[in-house]
Amino acid sequence: MEVHTTVLRKIERELAERHKLSISEFDTLVNIPLSGTRLRELKDRVVLSQSAISRLCDRLADRGLITRSPVDEDMRGAAIQLTDAGRKLLRSAVRTNAEVVEREFGDRLSEPQLESLREILDQLHTRNHPESCETTQ
Repeated sequence: MEVHTTVLRKIERELAERHKLSISEFDTLVNIPLSGTRLRELKDRVVLSQSAISRLCDRLADRGLITRSPVDEDMRGAAIQLTDAGRKLLRSAVRTNAEVVEREFGDRLSEPQLESLREILDQLHTRNHPESCETTQ
């Protein structure tokens, strides 16, 4: 937990400084497939309540990073889509995230240690998430 907290704080700081993104905004953007998604499906991918994800999407839409449009067959539903500006910011923010992770892990661990860590994390992820997730990049 200490390592997680330390790395997450560093990621949060760099995302805020470089991209004016909170970690929740980054998590939301990275979980929107390129083909778009429904708001209720996004809520299942992001660790926020329905009302919090809805307000966050409103803020992202106000910033021009996503579009939020009604769904014809569901009056309360919303379709969420990354805009060109959102995709551009996301690509840059993903690189920042990777740089921090590389600096905190890749630069500190040997190749065999990194491979062991990858295997352990893959096994834990597969066990907890048997269905593969669609990548957004």
